[in-house]
Amino acid sequence: MTFSKYEYSMELLAAMACKTIAEQQNISLVSAFDSFIKSKTAKMLFDERTVFWCNGPDYIADEYNRERAASKQIDTIY
Repeated sequence: MTFSKYEYSMELLAAMACKTIAEQQNISLVSAFDSFIKSKTAKMLFDERTVFWCNGPDYIADEYNRERAASKQIDTIY
């Protein structure tokens, strides 16, 4: 199995973003990864067509945090 340079970049960025998320939320890296990988942000990251992988890990973590905040707002409305 060979990975393209894009797939390698996506995986590395996901790992780095999860490290940032874990530090920000004071949770384990495994918990951060589990939550992140199920997110729309992760789907965007692993879709080559979005070119989201061109962003840095901090930007990706911030986008994930914005997604979570928006989701929480919707949950409180309903």
